[in-house]
Amino acid sequence: MNPGDSMGRKRRPPPLWWLLGYVAQYQPQALLEQCAAMGVDHATLYAASEAAALSLPSPLYRRLSKAWAVQQSRQRGGV
Repeated sequence: MNPGDSMGRKRRPPPLWWLLGYVAQYQPQALLEQCAAMGVDHATLYAASEAAALSLPSPLYRRLSKAWAVQQSRQRGGV
C-alpha cells in the first residue's frame, strides 16, 4: 500500500518524459538534488538541455524562445 492511498491500489506514475518536464519546471531543486545523489553532474544536464534546444528546427526554437520571453515578461509584471 502506498502512503496516502487508502484503497491499496498501485499507483501508475506518468510517463518519464512528462515527469522530467514537470519536475524541471516546478521542482528544479529537487531534480538537481536527485541528479547529485545519482552521480549525474547538473552541468551535464544543463549542457544536454542547451544542445537539444539549439538542435531544434527554427519554428520549434522560436516557439521555445517566445515562451521564455512571455514567462519573463509575466514575472516582471509586464502582462
